[in-house]
Amino acid sequence: MQAGQKSVRGGIEDFLCPFTDMYITQGSGGSFSHAGTMANDVRGVQPGVKYPYYAPCTCKCLRVYPSSGQSMWQSTNKVRFANGRIDYATFMIAHDDSQNCYAGKVVPQGNKLGNMGTRGFATGVHCHIEIEQGSDTSWYKNQYGIYCFNNEYDTDDCYFVDNTNIIYGAGGNWRVTTDVPVEESGDDQADQYLHVGSKVRFDGVFKADIVKAPVSSNLFGCTKLTGVSFTNYQKENCKPYHWIPANDFDVCDTNGNKLANQTVVGGQSYLKNDNIYNVEQIDTASDSAKLIINGRVVWIFASCLYEVSNN
Repeated sequence: MQAGQKSVRGGIEDFLCPFTDMYITQGSGGSFSHAGTMANDVRGVQPGVKYPYYAPCTCKCLRVYPSSGQSMWQSTNKVRFANGRIDYATFMIAHDDSQNCYAGKVVPQGNKLGNMGTRGFATGVHCHIEIEQGSDTSWYKNQYGIYCFNNEYDTDDCYFVDNTNIIYGAGGNWRVTTDVPVEESGDDQADQYLHVGSKVRFDGVFKADIVKAPVSSNLFGCTKLTGVSFTNYQKENCKPYHWIPANDFDVCDTNGNKLANQTVVGGQSYLKNDNIYNVEQIDTASDSAKLIINGRVVWIFASCLYEVSNN
């Protein structure tokens, strides 16, 4: 991408390659410092030059690690990835010698995000980047002792390379925005800023971690949707609005294909819900939305919902 470049289609930002020129010096799953990760090291046209890079989407800084010029960012709303997925983008960049970010800083898409550098463990000037498609900010050591996210994707599945000069792309399947067409009408027109009155759908397939006794109550618990731990569900140390009515959910496989047997089994069943609900209330602190499902109040994480424009 170029400085100031933006790409919004159907009300959703496309996740753009943050580099104007891209030469990958170490790719995903390397035997060196990328073992077991989807990280890329990228330099510019000339080695040794600390080129700037830009915000691939409108994003907020979550954490800063000054000793390594490292910072974690997350999109302020769901974005469109190069593989067509729409979800939050959480990404880590490193080695910026001139780092001037701080937790809470918001950078609009196309604005300068940082500079390539050598701070921390770096054998030459570059930007280290790794990306998760989702809102999980877990940052842990894998089996090789290398830090990474839980749900990383390779960069060619993440960012569109419109206006990026690919000098060496390490054999990636690089795509531009026209490779992923978007229908400019219907559900995608919503701006994804949830507010009271927003029309929303559930975004994805979710596991029924537990079924509330008695089974006839037709309620289940899902830690991903509500943030309540399995233990608290099991001991019923949770609020009534954390139990979710199963009526509107279909039992499916992990890919969302509906199954013939619609019996919900705790710890086994996967569920999806294609109904549209009205947001009754927003809780900013927990980033949750209040829905009424089958006449019952339920609070769901906003990251698990997708705003639609039609009724």
